Amino acid sequence: MTHDEPRESLAEHVLTRCLFAECGIENCIIQCPYDEKEEQQPCACKNGTKIYNNRSRYECRIKLSNVTSLRSGLIAQHGSLEFYVGKQLTKYLKNSNISSMEDLQILSVTPTSEVTFHFFGNSEDGDKIRESLNKLVQRRRLSEISLESTHFTFQQKPALKLQSLRLNQGNEHEIHPGDQFTLSCAAQGSYSMNFTWYKDSMLVNTNKATRKIWYKHLPNDGSDLHTSILTVERATLLDAGQYTCQIVDWGVQQCKSIYVDVKDEPDVKVMPMSATIDKGTNIQLTCMTPNVPNIGIGFGWTKNKALLKLELGSEVWEDLFPTGSILKITNAQKSAIYTCNVADKSMSVRVEIVNRTLIPICSRGKSWGLTWPDTAPGSEALLECPRHFVGKKVSRLCSMKDATTPEWQTPDFSSCLYEPLVSRYNKFKSLTLGYQNTTGSETIFTFWKILQSRSLPLYPGEGDRILSILAGIERYQRTIDPSDLHVSTEALIQIINRVLNDESSILSQQKVLLLLQITQHSLMHWSKVVAHPQKHLSLSSLVVDIQELQQHNGDSITHSLRIPMNDFTYPNWYDDKTTVRLWKKRQHGIKSNNTLHGIVIVYKNMSHFLPATYVKELDDGTDLEFRINSRVVTVAVPAFNSDKHNKIWVDLQLKHVENQSSSWNVSCGLMDAAGSWDLNSCIANTSPGDAVTHCLCPSAGTFAVFLTARAVKVVFAKREQTTFIVIFGCGSCLAQCLISSLILGTFWWKNRSWLNFLKLQCCGALVGAMATFTYAVHNYLPESSYAIVAIALEAFLLIGMSAPISEALIILEGLTQGRPGQHFQPTIIAVVTGGPVLAVLSTELAHKSVGWRHKSWWLIFGSGVYNIFVTCSSMMFFTFVLLYLGILHKTHALVEENVMKKEVIEARLRTLHRSAVVICGILAVEASSIFYINYTSIIFHYIFASLSSALGFIIMIVYIVNGELTTVDVILRKLKWKQDAEDDITSEPIKVCSKSGAEVENDTAPPSSSLSIGEPYLEARGIAAGSIDMREFVNESSSSYANASVPVAGRFLPEIRIDHTDDINLENYSTSPRKYQEAVVFDGVFSPRPPLHCVNESYSGNECCGFREFGKYRESQGQIFVAHNPSPESSAKVLCSADVESRLSGMPDVTLAVKNDVELLSATELKSREHVNVIPDIANTTERKQPDGEEKAPEIVITNCEATASGMLDRIAHDLDYLLNRTHSTDGT
Repeated sequence: MTHDEPRESLAEHVLTRCLFAECGIENCIIQCPYDEKEEQQPCACKNGTKIYNNRSRYECRIKLSNVTSLRSGLIAQHGSLEFYVGKQLTKYLKNSNISSMEDLQILSVTPTSEVTFHFFGNSEDGDKIRESLNKLVQRRRLSEISLESTHFTFQQKPALKLQSLRLNQGNEHEIHPGDQFTLSCAAQGSYSMNFTWYKDSMLVNTNKATRKIWYKHLPNDGSDLHTSILTVERATLLDAGQYTCQIVDWGVQQCKSIYVDVKDEPDVKVMPMSATIDKGTNIQLTCMTPNVPNIGIGFGWTKNKALLKLELGSEVWEDLFPTGSILKITNAQKSAIYTCNVADKSMSVRVEIVNRTLIPICSRGKSWGLTWPDTAPGSEALLECPRHFVGKKVSRLCSMKDATTPEWQTPDFSSCLYEPLVSRYNKFKSLTLGYQNTTGSETIFTFWKILQSRSLPLYPGEGDRILSILAGIERYQRTIDPSDLHVSTEALIQIINRVLNDESSILSQQKVLLLLQITQHSLMHWSKVVAHPQKHLSLSSLVVDIQELQQHNGDSITHSLRIPMNDFTYPNWYDDKTTVRLWKKRQHGIKSNNTLHGIVIVYKNMSHFLPATYVKELDDGTDLEFRINSRVVTVAVPAFNSDKHNKIWVDLQLKHVENQSSSWNVSCGLMDAAGSWDLNSCIANTSPGDAVTHCLCPSAGTFAVFLTARAVKVVFAKREQTTFIVIFGCGSCLAQCLISSLILGTFWWKNRSWLNFLKLQCCGALVGAMATFTYAVHNYLPESSYAIVAIALEAFLLIGMSAPISEALIILEGLTQGRPGQHFQPTIIAVVTGGPVLAVLSTELAHKSVGWRHKSWWLIFGSGVYNIFVTCSSMMFFTFVLLYLGILHKTHALVEENVMKKEVIEARLRTLHRSAVVICGILAVEASSIFYINYTSIIFHYIFASLSSALGFIIMIVYIVNGELTTVDVILRKLKWKQDAEDDITSEPIKVCSKSGAEVENDTAPPSSSLSIGEPYLEARGIAAGSIDMREFVNESSSSYANASVPVAGRFLPEIRIDHTDDINLENYSTSPRKYQEAVVFDGVFSPRPPLHCVNESYSGNECCGFREFGKYRESQGQIFVAHNPSPESSAKVLCSADVESRLSGMPDVTLAVKNDVELLSATELKSREHVNVIPDIANTTERKQPDGEEKAPEIVITNCEATASGMLDRIAHDLDYLLNRTHSTDGT
């Protein structure tokens, strides 16, 4: 027989050849006798009959005429009449001209002496047999038997013949798991023929199946052909095997077999199943399909769900022979998930790349007979099941014990099954599929024998798989075969005791609950079925008592049971007492003589498999923490239902496992069907100093004593009516901060400075925080959103707190250094803002790596996120306090030393005070929000809402109303300057303005309008010496300086620099014009004014520009032009020499500019032509004496803004040279 022949023919031939080697003809069928009383394998006879297709069954009827004489004479010698007649007929037919005659049998003998018989012979001999029997009847004699010639019937029917057994056409090519397949068996025979199906010699019994499997017999179509069809709805791997169709008729059986192959899907396996390697190292992954050695399908690899590209020197793979693939990873740099794909099956492996110097890992080690590889925190090490075990994998988690210490968790062997149990379990699964070869109780008995003979303890989690199997068997017995359930009850209890003996054998809490349910259900069923259900079973891990309740008659019927009983022996650890009392109301006309039994199960170490601590949220929002402090006891009364006429009380005396602490209370717990503990149903009574608790419970169930402690925690703020006030407070702050942001953003766009940016940053962060608060309070957030909302709130609030700190640093830098660095301020902002936010994000990433989850959308007391945030906020606040005190001390020193102008210091202090108010407001809102989320008291809701609304009001006042008041005033004055022009043109004291000082005073002032080049200008020259910026270091002389406006022209003029405070007089002769002369400027456009020291105009801004802006107003010759005409937009300050002398008396005398000629122009001349004052550089001359009476009043222009023109350096050099020469000459004199 070749390899390509159908499997059906191969199975038939093999079966036939095994039974009868001499039956080599194609149409040969094996026929065996069948005995209904004996259970035997189908067609498993030693002396079978070879049956061919050309056989027929011949049935005949004849009538005897001398029955009376036969019975009286011959029968006494030969036995029964049937035997004698059959013997004579067989002898006659064998002597006839017939090729074969077999199995002649007398079917019946009627009272009228009609004899019916049949036999089997070749179909071609039908005519010969008819003719031979007809001659016999006509001869009217068969040996000593007389026949009546008028009574003879003859029928030729097909003999029993199994025609065919085949798999349905639709699945002949291949059967996969989940497919439907059908087997059809066709046979010819009588109407009494029976079909029976077998699979691997197991009877197919659809009544035992828990799935859809059925067979049906098709009606006869008139051709004596009968058909039976077996259908399996969804194929499994256990459906693969040899199916046999057995037909039984006339005490004989025939069988035919066919092999059905269910093609297993490839089981993809990648080794190693998990990997943690150092960065830059190599690793090799091997993909195999061990259950399908010659799959004939290619292997594919993906990386992070994307098709893996072949890259030489990085990631390459090659195929193995006959099947498999190897992936070689070289110089691994990033963690990734690699997946091996075979057909529609796959397996993934995560390759974790770590830096051991930065990330601590769980080190390689050996335990539980396995070698665990290096594993990164938050990852699982996956290995194959140990020797003598079958399963997918063993897993072990590596987690962080603390911030720096990793540790291995208990491994999980729940996917592995002890190998001797596998075959027994497969037989039971075959039973559930409809193949009857075992029972549930037989499987449990076998399990117990195997576990009893096993010397090694159970692996951690191995009991989970065993309990799942036991639960499936118990459920099958209860639903399909209830009569089998009570048979294996004791063996089941023994297995449960074996599981409880080993530590960590159960890891899943659901499996612990399953164990309790299996034990209780099995014992309750046993007590109902057994006639006298009294049992005491004392084992190492549990004690079972099933006893009859004593009945007490009276006005009401009561039953009671006390455990332990004196008649039995109990282990040393059994210290608990149980009393069960039943009360039944006596009802007239109803007799109650039924016997009740109570079941008491005491578990020795059940608390080891339950959580060490439970936490339950109470209605008031607090958490109740409780832990088991006794043995677990289960009480049940199977035939008793509690209602208003029937009540049960369970009185327990449970001994404490540990001594009670003063900080813990005692409660009795009752477990519900879901595995939760109810601490309110039972009454607990514990005497002081007593180690026993009395529990009185109104129902049966599972009980334990708990130590309880009330924790002051709230996971969620309750959604009460106060939610509206919280939303209103946060919304009010949101609206006010949003308005402030829009205003600040508008002015910042026109006047971009870093202080303005910080104000805008603070407002924007508060807008984000309040929007997040409003969203979280208004909506019910799922647990998946907690992390996002918490991170957003932390980031927004920390960014808001960083803005005042950055302002304080910038102010301190301005007081310490005269000229700030170009990148100093943005660096401060970046560091102060980014540091806390980075700390929060790093903490969240660390928590996510170890699997920590948020309990709420905001900070809960005691959580890691709470600790980090509070630490960051506290450090930022203390940093601001130190800066605040340092700045106050610095400004006090500057005022005492007369180094800086008082109004500049006051302006900076005002900005500092505003920052302090803002950061205190943010800190108050943060604290109130934490109390709001952790407490349900209504007072915290109102505090949080009030402080949030107040913070928005503070932002409006500090940043807009107070901070922008000058700007608003300027805008109003611009609108009506034409009406008040005459009143506004007044003389003011000299105003020395600096860029940084003005920026601190009002950073959002709009820029002044540009100067018109077409108007007349005064040429002015800056006066500078030394290298220290003294724009703000000028002694104050009058209180009127504080609020004076700075003219536009003043912004674009050079600055005054000095090196020391010596009063150097460059003009030492007595007739110096700067000492005795005054300059008066007349403007012909306006009417004459009273005598004034100087003229000062009001302008639209009080902020100076840098020299980078000043360059826009220079001509090609490098001269600086200032508008001469006084106007609100542009003007120049003209100062008298005497005025300068009086107001700058505390300053060193630096190169003062004196005009050679002073021209007094009329109003007509000012309008008609350009007037240019030439200021010579007196630093290039020696001591110059001017004749008395010829000096003219000088006009001095003092500016205090930066100048970077190239000519300034030359003039500074000349001034220094003059100072040095003048000093030497004076000393010589």
